[in-house]
Amino acid sequence: MKNKYFAAILLAGTLALAMPVHSFAASLGLSIALPTLQASISSIDYLEFGPDGDLSTFGAGVDITDGVSPVGVTGLGFGIGFSLANPIIGATGGFDVTDQNGLFLTGNLIAVGFSDDVIELQFGSLSGAGAGSFGSTVLARLAFDDPLGPNPFISLVDGEFYSASITISNVSAVPLPAALPLFLSAFIGFGWFGRRSRVK
Repeated sequence: MKNKYFAAILLAGTLALAMPVHSFAASLGLSIALPTLQASISSIDYLEFGPDGDLSTFGAGVDITDGVSPVGVTGLGFGIGFSLANPIIGATGGFDVTDQNGLFLTGNLIAVGFSDDVIELQFGSLSGAGAGSFGSTVLARLAFDDPLGPNPFISLVDGEFYSASITISNVSAVPLPAALPLFLSAFIGFGWFGRRSRVK
């Protein structure tokens, strides 16, 4: 009987540790690596169309690069559309980076996340002259200058422009979910207690 109580306490503790501290944040939790492209200053437009919202910018000047070398003046643009009810489910859009030779990098939106004053956009189906320098997906991180809080989507105002830096980075290998080791320890604990009770 003592083992069942201990197992219940172990499970409750494991689940409590696995819960995110900020349950309202929905970061994609992706690991990033070089190369990166950054537009330190950009103006992002937000518009609402009925139940949907739209974020976009065009021609933001890329002023920092690391691990990749576009030719000449380089601009960055993106556009995404999303449901106001749930911006991280079913959003669509794309981005492109152009240099003096034309299209350097482009891709389609596959995932959306957010954290304090940041919106994360993951893009796949990459193409363009610089696509070979990147993996299969990139992460665009929109870091807003204005304090928009833990969920920037709910703080956006229709028709407003927002200043932000945009950093596009290569997404490295898929990270191990943070809660996985905790769940595995709970299952190992259950197995150990189950085995002990059968042995007695």
